[in-house]
Amino acid sequence: MTTPTLDELVLLPEPVALQRHFDAQNQRAFLWLLGLCGSWSLVGLAIAIGRGETLAPALFGINVFLSLVLFAARQEPFVARFVRQIILAYVVFQLVIPFGVHTDQFEFSIVGLLPFAMIWLRLRPTEHLLLFGSSWVATLWRAWAGGSYGAFSTAAEVRPWHIGAFEAAFSGLVLLCLAAALGLTRREKLNFLVGFRRESARHRERQRMREEIDQARRVQLSMLPQRAPDLPWLEVAAASLPATEVGGDYYEFFPLGSGRLAAVIGDVAGHGLGSGLVLSGLRSCLFLLEDDLAEPVPVFERINKMIRRTSGKRSFVTLACAVIDSAEHSVRVVTAGHPPIIHWSARDRAIEEVGRGSLPLGTNLPTRFELEVRPCFPGDLLVLYTDGLIEARDAEGRDYGDVRLSRLVAEVAHAAGDRRPPAPVTAREMRDAILGDLSNFKGDSEQLDDMTVVVLRLR
Repeated sequence: MTTPTLDELVLLPEPVALQRHFDAQNQRAFLWLLGLCGSWSLVGLAIAIGRGETLAPALFGINVFLSLVLFAARQEPFVARFVRQIILAYVVFQLVIPFGVHTDQFEFSIVGLLPFAMIWLRLRPTEHLLLFGSSWVATLWRAWAGGSYGAFSTAAEVRPWHIGAFEAAFSGLVLLCLAAALGLTRREKLNFLVGFRRESARHRERQRMREEIDQARRVQLSMLPQRAPDLPWLEVAAASLPATEVGGDYYEFFPLGSGRLAAVIGDVAGHGLGSGLVLSGLRSCLFLLEDDLAEPVPVFERINKMIRRTSGKRSFVTLACAVIDSAEHSVRVVTAGHPPIIHWSARDRAIEEVGRGSLPLGTNLPTRFELEVRPCFPGDLLVLYTDGLIEARDAEGRDYGDVRLSRLVAEVAHAAGDRRPPAPVTAREMRDAILGDLSNFKGDSEQLDDMTVVVLRLR
């Protein structure tokens, strides 16, 4: 039986946890008791056989066998569950054995040692009284029976009851050991309850925090699009993998009418509850300014002011916005400290990165956001992502990198163009290819940052 930790015990009611704690201690003490009584019985067995006794060898042999069986079964669930009851029965049996032994000195030795051994047992007061009382009665019976232990003896010399100096001394010893056992058990109980109640309070606090974090996670997940926009001229596929319960990545799609769509992706510095709160404010601002996203530069300037005024000095946000216009065959891109958008041109069969420069939102430095406009035709792909993706590391500490990502996008797009019959790669196929390659690269390495990827393809 392994000693349960406080983290395991706090899940139980206090009386049950205390008993589990004592049971683990009792089982360790019981192993020492088994060794003591088993060794005593082996010596007694040899002495009894040498003297030609009949009943004593059987009792000693049974005790040796019982001690070995209990030691071998010490890890069995049954022993762990009923360890107190087994200890009580075992100790009482040790007190019965001397009644079948003819010698006067050896059989008493274990009766004299048991009170010392029982000090280390953590039992209930009534159980302590039972064991120490039984030991005391067994010893005084010797005085009443004249040293022969009564009915099991063939030559009992019964004499009137009397208490000699030895019996009085042993009675005092039993009382002293009983008081020590009760005192140590009480002190251990009080010490355990102090730690248990303190850890229980911490456990309740941790449970409350887990519930709040879980609620925050559900709220954050509700912020992300529940499904991709269904547009006849655009395919959309996205995925977000938070590193903790509450991530700092965000993406959203804003239909602007007349064949236009604004795709926004952002990353709040860090992750956790603080990032989630900043993210919530960012999302609210974007929805309030949704109608103005056709011209994203003024929107970025207003959000930058909001983050400066309402967040801490280290609450920075990277943001990228791509406004796709199917009628004009163009994409308008503004970034703020965010990785550039990968643009795969179906006509040129080439990769271009759009949206370099600008500081993150929330800094106190002078910032100028620049608009970049690129032609965008049917079959073109746009890949938006957060830095957690390209900064993912493998087992050797190497970054995934933007070069590998761009090369992968080009390879997958080229391979799709070479199909027979020709069929362009879909947004979902590109997203899955990126996530699959990232998973193969990263292996079992820990995810240190949130990772988000959004793929857009003009039909």
